Amino acid sequence: MAVSTDLSLFAVTLLSPILCIANFVARKAREAAAKPWRPEDKVILITGASSGIGESLAYTFSHAGSSVILAARRKDELDRVAERCTELGAKDVLVVTTDVTSEADVENLIKKTEERYGKLDCLVLNAGVSMGQTFDSLQNLDVIKRLMDVNYMGCVNVTFHALPLLKRAPKSRIVVNSSLAGIAGGPYRTGYSASKFAVRGFYEALRADLWDQDIHITIIYPGAVVTSINKTRLGDRPFDLNMRGAMTSEECARIMFEATCNGTKEVVLTGKGKLIRLLEASFPELAALLIHKVSRKMLKG
Repeated sequence: MAVSTDLSLFAVTLLSPILCIANFVARKAREAAAKPWRPEDKVILITGASSGIGESLAYTFSHAGSSVILAARRKDELDRVAERCTELGAKDVLVVTTDVTSEADVENLIKKTEERYGKLDCLVLNAGVSMGQTFDSLQNLDVIKRLMDVNYMGCVNVTFHALPLLKRAPKSRIVVNSSLAGIAGGPYRTGYSASKFAVRGFYEALRADLWDQDIHITIIYPGAVVTSINKTRLGDRPFDLNMRGAMTSEECARIMFEATCNGTKEVVLTGKGKLIRLLEASFPELAALLIHKVSRKMLKG
């Protein structure tokens, strides 16, 4: 068995240049199938649009002339974002107060989208909550259940109801925010990491389901981004994070916008994130050590 494994690794090493070229060609062919796609006159639905990455992405699409549908729980914050979207040049703005864990709310969101636009060009799944507590210090599983309900089932819920509208638009998009925690787990984030791994698995499988249906799925893996999610993490002892050097939500939104327009399969943000992605696939022990060191450095509590 050991000899067979060694031979397999040796063969992969020899074939690496060929595999890299084949992968490049396949990527370019897939991205070509997703184009042309220009944001002007497109209808974009963004969940978690009241702050952070969702808010910044709403501004980016508005500046490009898209119609934006803003969905989140806080109506006052959505109205504030909507006003700015209009100032930036959005073709149209629709505000729908939505809890992504509520099927009734999501049905209402999609109904209003259909009534207003009759289609949906791009669904951005951004609503989420984070975590700041070790699993062995939890008193019950409420935090874990909440994380799965919002981060995973919230995405699935919106996607399920939005798919019929997405199928009406050519070369439509689903853009979903996972996390580096959805690539490799780190401390104080068991429930969060589990929810983001679930997101990754679901949308990779959904991409296979929709392969021939002209719906293009982009999975985003942000690293440390300065947003309010870091101040509202679930848990009894959500440690403060050292966000020095973290990416701004505006920069994250710019990269997401470009990936959406290009139909990119996945985007891993930050240099450390790309290194973790590479190491996790080929050198998992080094990846685990890097995650441990990076996570501990960010914890101030």
